[in-house]
Amino acid sequence: MLNYRCITHNHSDVLVMIHGFLGNVHTFEPYISMLEEHIDILLIECPGHGEENDFKATWDFPYISQALIETIAQFHYNNVYLYGYSMGGRIALYTAIHYQDHIHKLILESSTPGLETTDAQIARIKQDLQQAAAIITDYTAFVNRWEQLPLFRTYEPLTPAAELRQRNTRLDHEPLAVAKALIDYGTGKQPNLWPHLHELKRPVLILTGSLDTKFCDIAKRMHTMLPNSTHTIIDAGHTIHVENSQIFDTIIVSFIKEENHD
Repeated sequence: MLNYRCITHNHSDVLVMIHGFLGNVHTFEPYISMLEEHIDILLIECPGHGEENDFKATWDFPYISQALIETIAQFHYNNVYLYGYSMGGRIALYTAIHYQDHIHKLILESSTPGLETTDAQIARIKQDLQQAAAIITDYTAFVNRWEQLPLFRTYEPLTPAAELRQRNTRLDHEPLAVAKALIDYGTGKQPNLWPHLHELKRPVLILTGSLDTKFCDIAKRMHTMLPNSTHTIIDAGHTIHVENSQIFDTIIVSFIKEENHD
Protein backbone atom coordinates (compact mmCIF):
# COMPACT_ATOMS: atom_id res chain seq x y z
CA MET A 1 0.00 0.00 0.00
CA LEU A 2 0.92 3.67 -0.25
CA ASN A 3 1.43 6.15 2.56
CA TYR A 4 -1.73 8.16 3.17
CA ARG A 5 -3.68 10.44 5.50
CA CYS A 6 -7.46 10.09 5.74
CA ILE A 7 -9.62 13.08 6.68
CA THR A 8 -12.95 11.58 7.61
CA HIS A 9 -16.29 13.00 8.65
CA ASN A 10 -18.09 9.68 8.15
CA HIS A 11 -19.21 10.39 4.61
CA SER A 12 -20.06 7.39 2.44
CA ASP A 13 -17.92 8.58 -0.49
CA VAL A 14 -14.26 9.57 -0.72
CA LEU A 15 -12.15 11.97 -2.76
CA VAL A 16 -8.69 10.47 -3.28
CA MET A 17 -6.08 13.17 -3.94
CA ILE A 18 -2.64 12.51 -5.47
CA HIS A 19 -0.02 15.27 -5.33
CA GLY A 20 2.51 16.31 -7.94
CA PHE A 21 6.30 16.02 -8.11
CA LEU A 22 7.97 17.26 -4.88
CA GLY A 23 4.64 17.29 -3.04
CA ASN A 24 3.69 15.11 -0.08
CA VAL A 25 0.75 13.80 1.91
CA HIS A 26 0.13 17.27 3.38
CA THR A 27 0.25 19.21 0.08
CA PHE A 28 -3.49 19.80 -0.27
CA GLU A 29 -4.38 20.40 3.39
CA PRO A 30 -4.48 24.23 3.21
CA TYR A 31 -6.79 24.22 0.18
CA ILE A 32 -9.56 21.69 0.87
CA SER A 33 -11.58 23.01 3.82
CA MET A 34 -14.74 23.33 1.70
CA LEU A 35 -14.31 19.85 0.26
CA GLU A 36 -14.21 18.27 3.73
CA GLU A 37 -17.81 19.37 4.34
CA HIS A 38 -19.08 17.21 1.48
CA ILE A 39 -16.87 14.14 1.25
CA ASP A 40 -14.15 12.21 3.07
CA ILE A 41 -10.68 12.87 1.72
CA LEU A 42 -7.87 10.36 1.31
CA LEU A 43 -4.54 12.12 0.77
CA ILE A 44 -2.06 9.86 -1.00
CA GLU A 45 1.72 10.13 -0.77
CA CYS A 46 3.54 9.00 -3.91
CA PRO A 47 6.60 6.74 -3.66
CA GLY A 48 9.79 8.68 -2.99
CA HIS A 49 8.00 11.64 -1.43
CA GLY A 50 7.70 10.60 2.21
CA GLU A 51 9.69 9.17 5.08
CA GLU A 52 8.98 5.52 4.30
CA ASN A 53 10.12 4.19 0.92
CA ASP A 54 10.72 0.69 -0.42
CA PHE A 55 13.88 1.21 -2.47
CA LYS A 56 13.92 -2.45 -3.54
CA ALA A 57 10.69 -2.05 -5.51
CA THR A 58 10.42 -0.58 -8.99
CA TRP A 59 7.96 2.29 -8.70
CA ASP A 60 6.46 1.95 -12.16
CA PHE A 61 2.87 2.70 -13.11
CA PRO A 62 1.54 -0.86 -12.63
CA TYR A 63 3.14 -0.99 -9.17
CA ILE A 64 1.80 2.39 -8.04
CA SER A 65 -1.70 1.90 -9.44
CA GLN A 66 -2.09 -1.51 -7.80
CA ALA A 67 -0.82 -0.13 -4.49
CA LEU A 68 -3.22 2.80 -4.83
CA ILE A 69 -6.23 0.55 -5.38
CA GLU A 70 -5.22 -1.61 -2.39
CA THR A 71 -4.88 1.51 -0.23
CA ILE A 72 -8.34 2.76 -1.23
CA ALA A 73 -10.03 -0.64 -0.94
CA GLN A 74 -9.35 -1.04 2.78
CA PHE A 75 -11.84 1.77 3.56
CA HIS A 76 -14.87 0.30 1.74
CA TYR A 77 -16.33 3.60 0.50
CA ASN A 78 -19.42 3.56 -1.73
CA ASN A 79 -17.99 5.81 -4.44
CA VAL A 80 -14.39 6.77 -5.16
CA TYR A 81 -13.66 10.12 -6.80
CA LEU A 82 -10.05 10.04 -7.97
CA TYR A 83 -8.15 13.32 -8.37
CA GLY A 84 -4.57 13.90 -9.47
CA TYR A 85 -2.46 17.01 -9.98
CA SER A 86 0.29 17.02 -12.64
CA MET A 87 2.38 13.91 -11.87
CA GLY A 88 -0.46 12.70 -9.66
CA GLY A 89 -2.82 13.18 -12.57
CA ARG A 90 -0.73 10.88 -14.71
CA ILE A 91 -1.00 8.23 -12.01
CA ALA A 92 -4.73 8.85 -11.60
CA LEU A 93 -5.41 8.56 -15.33
CA TYR A 94 -3.44 5.32 -15.63
CA THR A 95 -5.28 3.91 -12.61
CA ALA A 96 -8.72 4.95 -13.87
CA ILE A 97 -8.11 3.29 -17.23
CA HIS A 98 -6.79 0.04 -15.75
CA TYR A 99 -9.12 -0.15 -12.71
CA GLN A 100 -12.22 1.48 -14.12
CA ASP A 101 -14.62 -0.56 -11.99
CA HIS A 102 -13.03 0.88 -8.84
CA ILE A 103 -13.47 4.53 -9.83
CA HIS A 104 -16.72 6.52 -9.93
CA LYS A 105 -15.37 9.77 -11.40
CA LEU A 106 -11.96 11.15 -12.33
CA ILE A 107 -10.56 14.68 -11.90
CA LEU A 108 -7.33 15.73 -13.62
CA GLU A 109 -5.56 19.02 -12.89
CA SER A 110 -2.79 20.13 -15.27
CA SER A 111 -1.95 16.63 -16.44
CA THR A 112 -1.24 14.60 -19.58
CA PRO A 113 -1.81 11.13 -21.07
CA GLY A 114 1.91 10.96 -21.85
CA LEU A 115 4.30 11.12 -24.77
CA GLU A 116 3.14 9.50 -27.99
CA THR A 117 6.32 8.28 -29.69
CA THR A 118 9.17 6.04 -28.59
CA ASP A 119 11.69 8.69 -29.64
CA ALA A 120 10.00 11.29 -27.44
CA GLN A 121 9.92 8.86 -24.51
CA ILE A 122 13.61 8.00 -24.90
CA ALA A 123 14.57 11.67 -25.07
CA ARG A 124 12.54 12.40 -21.94
CA ILE A 125 14.07 9.44 -20.08
CA LYS A 126 17.52 10.89 -20.79
CA GLN A 127 16.33 14.26 -19.51
CA ASP A 128 14.85 12.66 -16.39
CA LEU A 129 18.14 10.84 -15.72
CA GLN A 130 20.02 14.13 -15.98
CA GLN A 131 17.57 15.76 -13.59
CA ALA A 132 17.92 12.84 -11.17
CA ALA A 133 21.70 13.28 -11.20
CA ALA A 134 21.25 16.99 -10.47
CA ILE A 135 18.96 16.16 -7.55
CA ILE A 136 21.58 13.90 -5.99
CA THR A 137 24.44 16.35 -6.63
CA ASP A 138 22.85 19.46 -5.07
CA TYR A 139 19.20 19.15 -4.12
CA THR A 140 18.71 22.73 -2.95
CA ALA A 141 20.13 24.07 -6.22
CA PHE A 142 17.77 21.76 -8.12
CA VAL A 143 14.75 23.07 -6.18
CA ASN A 144 15.87 26.66 -6.82
CA ARG A 145 15.91 25.99 -10.58
CA TRP A 146 12.64 24.05 -10.40
CA GLU A 147 10.83 26.97 -8.81
CA GLN A 148 11.90 29.29 -11.62
CA LEU A 149 10.42 27.16 -14.40
CA PRO A 150 7.96 29.06 -16.65
CA LEU A 151 5.52 26.24 -15.88
CA PHE A 152 4.92 27.74 -12.43
CA ARG A 153 4.09 31.26 -13.57
CA THR A 154 0.98 32.38 -11.67
CA TYR A 155 -2.04 34.47 -12.68
CA GLU A 156 -1.73 36.51 -9.50
CA PRO A 157 1.30 36.61 -7.15
CA LEU A 158 1.13 34.01 -4.40
CA THR A 159 1.10 35.19 -0.82
CA PRO A 160 4.47 34.95 0.98
CA ALA A 161 2.95 32.27 3.22
CA ALA A 162 1.89 30.16 0.22
CA GLU A 163 5.30 30.53 -1.41
CA LEU A 164 7.08 29.55 1.80
CA ARG A 165 4.77 26.56 2.31
CA GLN A 166 5.48 25.29 -1.21
CA ARG A 167 9.22 25.78 -0.86
CA ASN A 168 9.40 24.02 2.50
CA THR A 169 7.46 21.08 1.09
CA ARG A 170 9.76 20.83 -1.92
CA LEU A 171 12.89 20.94 0.22
CA ASP A 172 11.59 18.40 2.74
CA HIS A 173 12.54 15.31 0.76
CA GLU A 174 15.28 12.71 0.65
CA PRO A 175 17.21 13.42 -2.60
CA LEU A 176 17.90 9.76 -3.37
CA ALA A 177 14.20 8.93 -3.01
CA VAL A 178 13.06 11.82 -5.21
CA ALA A 179 15.66 10.90 -7.83
CA LYS A 180 14.41 7.30 -7.88
CA ALA A 181 10.83 8.55 -8.27
CA LEU A 182 11.84 10.62 -11.30
CA ILE A 183 13.69 7.68 -12.83
CA ASP A 184 10.96 5.09 -12.12
CA TYR A 185 7.80 7.02 -13.02
CA GLY A 186 8.79 10.30 -14.62
CA THR A 187 7.08 11.42 -17.81
CA GLY A 188 9.54 9.40 -19.90
CA LYS A 189 8.48 6.16 -18.20
CA GLN A 190 4.75 6.86 -18.41
CA PRO A 191 2.96 4.52 -20.84
CA ASN A 192 1.30 6.31 -23.74
CA LEU A 193 -2.33 6.56 -22.63
CA TRP A 194 -3.65 8.51 -25.62
CA PRO A 195 -4.80 5.35 -27.48
CA HIS A 196 -6.72 4.24 -24.38
CA LEU A 197 -8.70 7.40 -23.63
CA HIS A 198 -11.73 6.15 -25.55
CA GLU A 199 -11.89 3.15 -23.18
CA LEU A 200 -12.53 5.35 -20.14
CA LYS A 201 -16.30 5.58 -19.79
CA ARG A 202 -16.35 7.22 -16.36
CA PRO A 203 -17.07 10.97 -16.11
CA VAL A 204 -13.84 12.97 -16.26
CA LEU A 205 -13.29 16.59 -15.22
CA ILE A 206 -10.19 18.20 -16.73
CA LEU A 207 -8.92 21.39 -15.09
CA THR A 208 -6.29 23.69 -16.59
CA GLY A 209 -5.10 27.22 -15.91
CA SER A 210 -5.47 29.86 -18.61
CA LEU A 211 -1.77 30.75 -18.39
CA ASP A 212 -0.77 27.11 -18.80
CA THR A 213 -1.20 27.05 -22.56
CA LYS A 214 0.65 23.77 -23.14
CA PHE A 215 -1.63 21.86 -20.79
CA CYS A 216 -4.71 23.71 -22.04
CA ASP A 217 -3.93 22.40 -25.53
CA ILE A 218 -3.39 18.88 -24.18
CA ALA A 219 -6.67 19.07 -22.24
CA LYS A 220 -8.65 20.27 -25.25
CA ARG A 221 -7.43 17.28 -27.23
CA MET A 222 -8.13 14.89 -24.35
CA HIS A 223 -11.66 16.28 -24.11
CA THR A 224 -12.35 15.33 -27.73
CA MET A 225 -11.13 11.76 -27.16
CA LEU A 226 -12.74 10.95 -23.81
CA PRO A 227 -16.36 9.69 -24.12
CA ASN A 228 -17.63 11.56 -21.05
CA SER A 229 -15.54 14.58 -20.12
CA THR A 230 -15.71 18.26 -19.20
CA HIS A 231 -12.83 20.70 -19.66
CA THR A 232 -12.81 23.78 -17.44
CA ILE A 233 -10.24 26.58 -17.80
CA ILE A 234 -9.60 28.72 -14.72
CA ASP A 235 -7.74 32.03 -14.35
CA ALA A 236 -4.54 30.48 -13.01
CA GLY A 237 -1.28 28.87 -14.02
CA HIS A 238 -0.24 25.24 -13.50
CA THR A 239 -1.12 25.07 -9.78
CA ILE A 240 -4.83 25.90 -9.77
CA HIS A 241 -5.47 24.47 -6.29
CA VAL A 242 -2.86 26.84 -4.82
CA GLU A 243 -3.68 29.96 -6.84
CA ASN A 244 -7.47 29.83 -6.64
CA SER A 245 -8.47 27.27 -4.04
CA GLN A 246 -12.01 28.62 -3.56
CA ILE A 247 -12.92 28.19 -7.23
CA PHE A 248 -11.03 24.89 -7.28
CA ASP A 249 -13.09 23.54 -4.37
CA THR A 250 -16.35 24.89 -5.79
CA ILE A 251 -15.84 23.22 -9.17
CA ILE A 252 -14.89 19.90 -7.62
CA VAL A 253 -17.88 19.89 -5.24
CA SER A 254 -20.18 20.65 -8.18
CA PHE A 255 -18.67 17.80 -10.21
CA ILE A 256 -19.01 15.38 -7.30
CA LYS A 257 -22.64 16.30 -6.70
CA GLU A 258 -23.89 16.49 -10.27
CA GLU A 259 -25.99 13.65 -11.58
CA ASN A 260 -24.09 10.94 -13.33
CA HIS A 261 -24.80 10.70 -17.05
CA ASP A 262 -22.76 7.63 -17.92
